[in-house]
Amino acid sequence: MNEKLVELLTNAASATAEETNLHPFIEKELKDYVDEIKALNNGSIYALKKGKPGKCSLMLDAHLDEVALFVTGITEEGFLRIHSSSIDPKVLPGSVVYVHGKRELKGVIGLKPYHLETQGETKKAVPFDKLFVDCGMEKKDIEKLVPIGSSITFSPEFIHLNKLISNKSLDDRIGVYVIIEVLKRLERKIPLINVIGHFASQEEITGLGAVTSTYKIKPDFAIAIDVTHGRSPDVSDREASEIGKGPVIFIGPSVDRKINKKIIEVAKKYNIPLQKEIGVFSGTDATEIQIVEKGIPVGVVSIPERYMHTPIEVIDPEDVDNTVNLLSLLIEEIDESWMEVLYGNV
Repeated sequence: MNEKLVELLTNAASATAEETNLHPFIEKELKDYVDEIKALNNGSIYALKKGKPGKCSLMLDAHLDEVALFVTGITEEGFLRIHSSSIDPKVLPGSVVYVHGKRELKGVIGLKPYHLETQGETKKAVPFDKLFVDCGMEKKDIEKLVPIGSSITFSPEFIHLNKLISNKSLDDRIGVYVIIEVLKRLERKIPLINVIGHFASQEEITGLGAVTSTYKIKPDFAIAIDVTHGRSPDVSDREASEIGKGPVIFIGPSVDRKINKKIIEVAKKYNIPLQKEIGVFSGTDATEIQIVEKGIPVGVVSIPERYMHTPIEVIDPEDVDNTVNLLSLLIEEIDESWMEVLYGNV
């Protein structure tokens, strides 16, 4: 795994609806490897590697946005009131954050000191209306810099935990990284099919990028690359997958069985470890992609991650490398006979 690129991608700030912050990274990394890169009005961006003329197209999808907080008010003392629909408030007290106003400000998330809480308060979860961001500024000064609605993201800290790595926004910058690496590998050989790397906007809140971009790109089939829950204390085998045991394929009625069968065949052929996750909806962009126009056959390949939607998300780089290998080999293995299976002609 190219740790420098992963660190660069995960350190960057890109709250939902601010995904264009990451477009220059995508363009820089892929401009020498693909035939076309195009930014879309919805905040998404895609890169096209052309295959043989007249053949079908595969869209690989990962989302650019990260979980974020938003400023809802400013107190008389100059503290920022906050809210989020994608972050559990229990993980927030004591966090270091960046406030993205007219200029970037560093802040810390505070709450009423434990020593001053009543007995009843100590037994309750902390709601958003009891949390605030302290930027060390008075109201008259911070009002000039932070409009209501400004986004707030976790402060990045890329660290090693033995062989594992941790940072904010590995969900889903690690999927973005995977697609970048797959497209780079295609430089060695023109694939039979067109391959589109789609870097989606607004997955964490609306799924807007997946829906509108799929109407634009019109792929014949797609694979969403995201993260899924990695096992940790108090998380059951049914709810999570093992970190370090390979990528995870989602199996359920909302994904295409023919795509899943091909993924499993490729993993077995090349001895790539592959785990299975069973469910109905995957909680990824696949849910939106599959309903566009007449319906897009879609699969989901995920990387196990601990502590999702926190500033300390954790993954195993070996799982990432295996995901890149799996998808790269899958593209190489797609031939005329499998496309006939996909289109239902056999």
